[in-house]
Amino acid sequence: MFFIIGVINLGAYLVYSKHIQPILAHQLMLENWAYMSSICGSFQPVQSEGIVATTINKLIEDWQSSQNVDFTFDQEIRSQVFIDPATGIGNREFFNNRLEALLKEEDIQGAVFFIQLNETDQIQALYGDLHVKQLLKQVISNISKHTEKISGAYIARRCDYELALIIPGIYFTEAERLAGRLVKAISSIPLPIGIEKECFVHIGVSYFSNDENSYQIKSEADMALRTAQLQGPSQWFMYEPGEVEHVTAKGSLQWRTFLEKAISHNAFVLFFQPVVSTKSHNPLHHEVLAKVRDVDGTLVNARVFIPMAVKCGLIKQIDLILIEQVCRLLSYDKHMRDDCSVNVSIESLLDEKFIPKLLDILAKYHNVASQLIFEITEYHLVNNVGQLATIMNTLNQLGVRLLIDKVGQYISAAEYLKHCPINFIKLHASIVHDIDKSVENQIFVRSIALLCQQQNIAIYALGVERFEQWSTLIKLGVEGGQGHYFTEPVSHVAKAIHLP
Repeated sequence: MFFIIGVINLGAYLVYSKHIQPILAHQLMLENWAYMSSICGSFQPVQSEGIVATTINKLIEDWQSSQNVDFTFDQEIRSQVFIDPATGIGNREFFNNRLEALLKEEDIQGAVFFIQLNETDQIQALYGDLHVKQLLKQVISNISKHTEKISGAYIARRCDYELALIIPGIYFTEAERLAGRLVKAISSIPLPIGIEKECFVHIGVSYFSNDENSYQIKSEADMALRTAQLQGPSQWFMYEPGEVEHVTAKGSLQWRTFLEKAISHNAFVLFFQPVVSTKSHNPLHHEVLAKVRDVDGTLVNARVFIPMAVKCGLIKQIDLILIEQVCRLLSYDKHMRDDCSVNVSIESLLDEKFIPKLLDILAKYHNVASQLIFEITEYHLVNNVGQLATIMNTLNQLGVRLLIDKVGQYISAAEYLKHCPINFIKLHASIVHDIDKSVENQIFVRSIALLCQQQNIAIYALGVERFEQWSTLIKLGVEGGQGHYFTEPVSHVAKAIHLP
């Protein structure tokens, strides 16, 4: 123990220089002190008086202070590396480390929430950084209130306006309920005047086990977040277990590369699901459901790849490919006499460069225009009705009919039914789910069916799964239905067509 030896030598020197005769007594005291320090595992103060004891105790005190300074410095370094300075919670690196550590635990399961706050750029521009920081802290406080009783819950700030939440040990249904509560809690926060509140928060959830790696989990949460954003106002989204296979859980760059390759090789496959008449029980038309082939040949559902196509800026190219593919099919397959509906994204319809290309396709296949139905989401139509008016009228003149889907998913004024050239509407599955039990849903359907009747607009229902639903919808004036009550899951029985 070099420190002890040095102190002994120092003590001996001091004793010699001032008190020559009691050298042996002081050496005995130092030996006892060194022995006690060795037994205790740390330097002990000298229980004696005199210059030697005072000097040793001062050296011990200085050494301990230097150790404390090193510890404090280490803590400061750690804080700068793992703590977000504006909010005091963990940062992106903290979140990544916690997730990695969690996945090493045996039989772990849980959920990762990506929470995106919108309109914050505008708040910062109008009201300054301080207001944004206060808003972030309020959001974090609201989240903490709903997670404080959950053992092992961690919250972090991934980037400027995106938070991440790790909830270990939670079950799938509990994760769904928590996501709903978080959207409601965050949406209740008052926003400054002039800030749009309806779309303030979106949440993407990834449910995981230790069979997955952190990259897959984060990629799936990001995909779920994009899907929630694509669907409209503040809400959450989580894929069903197993819906996103490991091969499809990709980062943004991988998705771009994959989709660009799919576009160049036309790797899209068409499936069809019928909308069945309430009167004849025959198909009124078929909705086109697109899938894309992954690198291993598996088919990826549209609700998995479409949000990432929107994020990567490739949705317009994909929409054009799918529309032309349907037109070719209707034109060349003489047995395909049924009408087909195709979902067209709002991003495409609002793009000036997209419209001329769309019109070129319709002109090329003008003989099938009357068999085409374009589906547009109600929320997007209501919020962009002025910009969409021209293209809707143009499509109507060409013989293409329009269907507004997801009606009733959000509270929207139905005035657009009176002013737009709409041929059909389709009720959202949430309205249909308990239609035989919910008086409120029945009143909604009856009122909108009356309005549709006045405007000569047919009303259909999505998500019909039980006879009780179907019979109730018929009584309420619905003219067609779509769902598993009429067909098995599309992937098992639908006709898949891949045109080169």
